[in-house]
Amino acid sequence: MPRLVLLAGVGAVGSAMARFFHPSKPIRDKWPHDEKRRLTGVLVTGETTRRIGKKEQSCYVVRIMEIDDSTQFFIVKKNFKVEQAPVTPFEREAPQPPTLPPIQAPAVNDAQRSSVRNVVSNIEGRMRVETSEDIADLRHQGIEVEDDNEPAPENVPAQGEAAPLPGNGRWEKPTVCSRRANNFQNLAGKFTNHRWDKIADYDELELFRMCFPEEWLTDVCIPMTNKGLAKKVDLQEFYVFLGCMFFMSCYQGIPDREMWWSTKPIEMFEGAPFRLNSFISRNRFRDIMQALRYTDKEEPLFFVDRFHDVRQMIDAFNSHYEREYQPSWLSCIDESMSSWLNKFCPGFMTVPRKPHPFGNEYHSIADGDDGKAIMWRVKLAEGKDRPKKPDGNFAYPSKWEQRGFTKTVTLLLEMTEPIHGSGKVVSGDSGFCVTQGVLALDKLGVKAQFLVKKRKYWPKMVPGDYIDDYMKDKPLGYSESFVQVIDGTPFYIHCTRDSTFITKIMSTHGILDEIQDHVTWRLVDGTWKSFHYTEPLSRHNRSKHWVDDVNNRRHDPIALEDGWATKWWPNRQFTFILSVAEANAVQARARGKKEPAMPTLEFRRQLAMKMMTNTLGVTGAVAASPRRTRASLSNDHVLTKRAKKEGKWNPSTRRFNEVTTLYVARPCSVCRTNTRDYCSCDPGRDLCQVCFGKHLQEHGI
Repeated sequence: MPRLVLLAGVGAVGSAMARFFHPSKPIRDKWPHDEKRRLTGVLVTGETTRRIGKKEQSCYVVRIMEIDDSTQFFIVKKNFKVEQAPVTPFEREAPQPPTLPPIQAPAVNDAQRSSVRNVVSNIEGRMRVETSEDIADLRHQGIEVEDDNEPAPENVPAQGEAAPLPGNGRWEKPTVCSRRANNFQNLAGKFTNHRWDKIADYDELELFRMCFPEEWLTDVCIPMTNKGLAKKVDLQEFYVFLGCMFFMSCYQGIPDREMWWSTKPIEMFEGAPFRLNSFISRNRFRDIMQALRYTDKEEPLFFVDRFHDVRQMIDAFNSHYEREYQPSWLSCIDESMSSWLNKFCPGFMTVPRKPHPFGNEYHSIADGDDGKAIMWRVKLAEGKDRPKKPDGNFAYPSKWEQRGFTKTVTLLLEMTEPIHGSGKVVSGDSGFCVTQGVLALDKLGVKAQFLVKKRKYWPKMVPGDYIDDYMKDKPLGYSESFVQVIDGTPFYIHCTRDSTFITKIMSTHGILDEIQDHVTWRLVDGTWKSFHYTEPLSRHNRSKHWVDDVNNRRHDPIALEDGWATKWWPNRQFTFILSVAEANAVQARARGKKEPAMPTLEFRRQLAMKMMTNTLGVTGAVAASPRRTRASLSNDHVLTKRAKKEGKWNPSTRRFNEVTTLYVARPCSVCRTNTRDYCSCDPGRDLCQVCFGKHLQEHGI
């Protein structure tokens, strides 16, 4: 067992060899010629630093009982043994918490970053979540499941707490809306620096740049990516790289991404339908892919933040929209999914109600003027992987958490922060129906309305059973509000009698005016009957699908993440941000033109071509029409030789790069023999004379 070492302090008693005490003369006078004497019962009276043995050393100040003439002696601490501990040790000797070694996140190898394959699923059992047994099986694997039937934590009653009672609530049909009383207008959404009539004329790349945080790209992503590249990438070339990725995501059934750079002739039933060599070489594309980085922040030393690589990117997206976009008067809050099949990735969870239930959940908020949704804020759900500091506290608490708000209320306040004080309305489903959340938003100038549903328990302050009993005999479409006053704020449960249930919406505003252009039908006792939705229910039903509309555009008919196969998790989160920006760009054009939104795939093809042929930052270059990449689309096949000091073909400037070498030979794109020749149909493809002959035969010449 280790020897117990007592700490020293004023009042400690100990012993040491006589020769170690200073000054030594009184000791030599007291005990001459006795160098082996050990002095005991020595009293510690303090600590200091003294020059002993030609260097400064930490010493105890002591008194020796046998020499009781008030002489202070000094002894180097390491030479003194404490035998009786003091009441209070010296501060320097008090036990310190152990210094933890820096914690390193798991290393990621370059093969994962540049892989052309997706991760292989390691989720056991069925890939569908339809029953409670499926959910139980996933949880048994350690997978977090967000079940639509489970209550928000704020709605779980304390042990022995009774169900909510009507209390002092009353039934009424409100005639005054607090939002209207404060003269808040129903204003449409708009971009801060772009008018809708101008947006209508933007091309696809201009729309994308408006909807994407390009400042993060130029300030963080590209500089950090360049640290892994011998030849630096600039914004123009990075958009070429992204354009290739968008273009590849327009097609399915191509198992290997490198087929887009194949030297084989294009076949109708095999391989990729086009070649990307004239825009970027395969090796250059691979180098950029392998070097991609999304943050310039240092990793934390004393805890693992598994979201470190993407945290800055997501913040940049939110900051961009907070600065560049003013949401409409009505928005919807919901969830989005970024699909991923490795259950050990950061924040992995299952959301059974979603079409793509496995991966990462993003809390999302979108407006939808004219039914054209734009997603303007997202928050990655970190779940059980949310980082904690060594003391057990969360590493990155929001200001709302620090003010004592609970989990769901904090989420609502974070997601709506850009519209605090605006009087705008946020609608959501029963996952957000927390009474304190609605009241907290109202105090911050946001009017919320959430669908009420019994998830094992009724929300606090919602007497659901009493409301159902009161409304059950009312006619179809009958509406009335149950009103309570909580902390001085009117709190409404707007209720409507439906065919088999009572629809309830909690809110702090609204009146029950019927919306004449919003009619719904129900089959009751074999007869179709109709009724008009009231204002709160109409707003809910019109807005409830806006986040899903953005997600449907992201995923259908071909998801960008399907084209960007990867084994590096941060890449998948980058595709999420890219796909949201793409969907927003499509909807922004539709709003500007006041026309239905064009199909996403059609927009993506045009966007990809604009990216691949962009001339951003290229001085003196004339905008060129897109260069066809298939030689078979051109009838001009002439063997041509590059002139003096002409290097690689630059598709942006439609010229050969100027080099210092007089004659530059490059490898033939087919046989790799050095040559200066190329076919005039595609200057970016080097061909020797032999391969040029085969090239002519392929085209029947």
